[in-house]
Amino acid sequence: MEITISIQPASEPIAVMRPRGNLDASNFMEVLDKARELYNNPARNLIIDLSEVPYISSAGLIAIHQISLLYSGVPQEVEKNDKEIIRPDFTHSSSAMILKVRSNRSNFSKR
Repeated sequence: MEITISIQPASEPIAVMRPRGNLDASNFMEVLDKARELYNNPARNLIIDLSEVPYISSAGLIAIHQISLLYSGVPQEVEKNDKEIIRPDFTHSSSAMILKVRSNRSNFSKR
C-alpha cells in the first residue's frame, strides 16, 4: 500500500493521510503505525482521505477505529503497577462480548 502524507498549515498542523489500494489484514498495521507517527510529531489533527481505497476489510476498519481513538485522546497504554503496562484492546465492544456470553449460556440452560 502506498500512503502519501501532507501537512496543512493552520493554527495547529493538520495531517492528511492518503492511502492508495485495499486496506486489509496485509497492511492495516502500516496505516496505524503511520497515524501514530503523525500523532507524535507533528500533527494532532488528522484527515484520512479514503477516496483511493476501493476495499476495506474488518482489519482495515479496526485500524480506522483505533486511529479515531488515538486522535480523540483515549489512553493507548495504562499503567497497571510499577512493572506492567497494559495496552487495552479497543477492537471489541463490551456489549458485543456480553451478548456472546448470554447467547452461549442460553445453549446450556432454559429459562
